[in-house]
Amino acid sequence: MCSPEKQDDYEGKHTMLKKPICCGLILTVTMIIMLGYTAVASDIPADVEKILREIRQDQPVPALSYLKRAKSINQGCAYYRGNYNGIEITVETHPDSNRVSSVLLQISGEDRTKQVLPAVKRVIGPPRYSSPKESQYGWEWPKYRSASVHYVRGDKSGEGITVVSLFYQ
Repeated sequence: MCSPEKQDDYEGKHTMLKKPICCGLILTVTMIIMLGYTAVASDIPADVEKILREIRQDQPVPALSYLKRAKSINQGCAYYRGNYNGIEITVETHPDSNRVSSVLLQISGEDRTKQVLPAVKRVIGPPRYSSPKESQYGWEWPKYRSASVHYVRGDKSGEGITVVSLFYQ
């Protein structure tokens, strides 16, 4: 058994080790979270392309695990909502049909229009209108079809929403 002086010395050494170990553990967990976020963030263009290839205008709404039926906004139209790797998805059908009328993708955070634009172009072609300074790109086709990629700024820097939308005017 240790004398009281040695016991205090023993406990003091272990208490001194607890603080660096806790700090190291917190730092490690923080780094893992940040690396995970970076890995997810770097796949946003690929995720946008995947979503746009899977959910096509004028095609039946596909059965996708990340897309769930929601309460309809417009009478006679089906409404779906979902989230795929942090990308919020809204889909609406034509009235009294299961065919996709509109697709809306929302990516919270900083302006990602330049990141996602090449992915969108691979799916629907080059935009007819572009204003890179304003982070706005637009498409128009016959029969009132339109699309856009744009950024909606938030109150603070980096708090906006990058929007990808395909719809009928």
